[in-house]
Amino acid sequence: MAEEKQDEVDKNSEPSASSETKGNLTAPEGILMLCVAGLLDSLGLIFFCFSWLGMDDYGVLDIIGAIIIGGWLFIRKGKGSSSRAIKRLLIAFGIEAVPFLGGISPSWIILVWKELRS
Repeated sequence: MAEEKQDEVDKNSEPSASSETKGNLTAPEGILMLCVAGLLDSLGLIFFCFSWLGMDDYGVLDIIGAIIIGGWLFIRKGKGSSSRAIKRLLIAFGIEAVPFLGGISPSWIILVWKELRS
């Protein structure tokens, strides 16, 4: 009987693999996607700072961000993507598509951070 109780304690004390990776900002997936989002937002800010010289990315960073981060959301959520993730992606892409607002807004970082926290 004591062995059965010890087995139950051992089973309860081991966290499942899905609970460890869900919502973890320091997981390799989280660090990689935060770096990608940071790079996209940093490049957007650099283009914004030099916009008075006529430099513009013509929406290329927005499309790259939508493909990479949108693909990551699709892979992360699977075929049954949650409507919350899709709404966040559309909002971030909409903000990034506005010419000057997209340059100063860290919307890709916010999207990835919120997705990792949920």
